[in-house]
Amino acid sequence: MDELEVKKFYNKNKSYCAMPFKEIYGDNAGRYRFCCHATEYEPIKKYTTTNTTPFDFFFSSEMEEVRNKMLSGEKIDACKVCYDLEKNNNESYRTGKYKKKYGVDLEPKRIGLKLRIHGSYCNLGCYMCHPYNSSTRRNELKKVFGNKSLTNWNAYQPLNHKQWNDSVNDIISNIDKVAYMNITGGEPLQLPGHWKLLDRIPDEHAKHITLSYDTNLTELEWKNKSIFDYVDKFEKINLGVSCDHYGKKEEWIRYPIDIKKFENNLKRAHNLIKQLNCTVSLLNVFDLSEIYDYYMNKFGIKTTFVNVCRGPEFLSVRNLKQKDKDMLLEKYKNFTDFSYFENEIRKHPTHEFDKLRTYCDSLSKHRNFDWKELWNEF
Repeated sequence: MDELEVKKFYNKNKSYCAMPFKEIYGDNAGRYRFCCHATEYEPIKKYTTTNTTPFDFFFSSEMEEVRNKMLSGEKIDACKVCYDLEKNNNESYRTGKYKKKYGVDLEPKRIGLKLRIHGSYCNLGCYMCHPYNSSTRRNELKKVFGNKSLTNWNAYQPLNHKQWNDSVNDIISNIDKVAYMNITGGEPLQLPGHWKLLDRIPDEHAKHITLSYDTNLTELEWKNKSIFDYVDKFEKINLGVSCDHYGKKEEWIRYPIDIKKFENNLKRAHNLIKQLNCTVSLLNVFDLSEIYDYYMNKFGIKTTFVNVCRGPEFLSVRNLKQKDKDMLLEKYKNFTDFSYFENEIRKHPTHEFDKLRTYCDSLSKHRNFDWKELWNEF
């Protein structure tokens, strides 16, 4: 379909999303989902990354039924995040980045992979990260809060060697169908399994595959491996860099990042960096314009704000005082990506600031790094 036909299709069909046609997504809790923004969908819950290989899941009868429902315009409850964004005529992930990137496929073809199958080792413990995505985050939460169910820190479901090997074999067997691979983790550039997968992909197929990374960019090498060594093997390599502030505030949010090394890596990998990805939360929502300007002026790199912290819920911008909400809604009304976090700001609060203060106080004590010196507004 051309651009006009795609627009007409989306105007008519309020359910269709490209992702169940285009991408296989599996998270570190062992769940297959339609995308990273979708919730679990009951009919496919029996399939997990530990009991079903990626393409067996993707071509299952249940997934075929999902695709048929979307083509007929039937809404899927797992996609509520996007439907809620669209209620105020806002752009959603479905009608925004997925539509722009993939258009409309009426059947699966040129499939992408976003599979967290290589482990969750990460050298950072970002204060809003889902604990199943970072080993450092889980370790810190356990030391600070014990076994309290603060942020569901124990949901991680790793693959054993056989399960990982079966999944990799399944990918290699279907490599002719793969258009892109979104490598994530943990910190993907520090996961040994991911390098093994790259080495197994035949050159004749690799040259038609785009590699995309969700990386904290703290390290560009692992042992004798370097991301730069694979530039000529694959069609393209894009680095999506996670970054939630700059300077001391970035050091606290993404503890224990080495800012000097991180910014040096921004320069080293500049030609591979597609964008910086900022997750909007209480500790950066007042500074989004400044964050954008800092990285654009200093490095010439664009920052996006399509990711929104919805859990832990007490870190959500929905918990702001109304006067602050009104100020931010006015400040950002013409801001890039505003529609993605506007809806969250407009929601009713669920927590008082005391929950944020207690949480950050506890992390500060463990880190010996006082957050109140940086955020005196709280």
